[in-house]
Amino acid sequence: MRPITHTIAIIAAAAGCAALLTYGAAMPGVQVIGSALAQDSPPPRESGADAIRRRQVEHENEEGESTGRYWTPFEFARDGRCDEALNDLRIMANRGRGYENAQHIYGLCLLETGDREQGLIWISRAADAGLADAQATHVRLYEQDGTAYLSHQTAAMWLYLYENNPMRYRIGAEYALSPQVAEYARASIPRADYLAGINQARNWTPVFWSDTSLHGG
Repeated sequence: MRPITHTIAIIAAAAGCAALLTYGAAMPGVQVIGSALAQDSPPPRESGADAIRRRQVEHENEEGESTGRYWTPFEFARDGRCDEALNDLRIMANRGRGYENAQHIYGLCLLETGDREQGLIWISRAADAGLADAQATHVRLYEQDGTAYLSHQTAAMWLYLYENNPMRYRIGAEYALSPQVAEYARASIPRADYLAGINQARNWTPVFWSDTSLHGG
């Protein structure tokens, strides 16, 4: 059995806490502990999904094009629905620098829908700007069509540029060359042309296409 003095001490301590909570706000310089904790607690954290949705809304551009809508034509193209993607891809591709991915996919969709000449022009614009996926497409088309598409030396240049392009490792790169295609292309190039292509690649600098008609040119 506890001594009576111990029980009284417990009751007194409880009474003191209750008095502090009841009268503390009225005493100068004293804050109620529970109230202070409530005031200092951080607001509820925004979930990842909520943050993404908020940023999409905040970053709508002047044309009302959200991040989600930006990717729609790329998804159409991936699903083989190039006819539905062409118009939006054309608009983005014509914006020039920074839209090389759209230029490349636009070129692929033009190939898919039968406009080979314009398709290759747009693929070349993206490759010239340094887009690894477009450089891979050059090599892939050379592997399919040989010198009817590219000279051996030019094919060697694009293969070298692609294999030394750090952007080919980026997340989401969908058009990477398989090791088999790269090796087949390399084996198809005579050694003299291959060395000349490497030398050409070492002197290569990116060129960013722009529609001069949009800038008064």
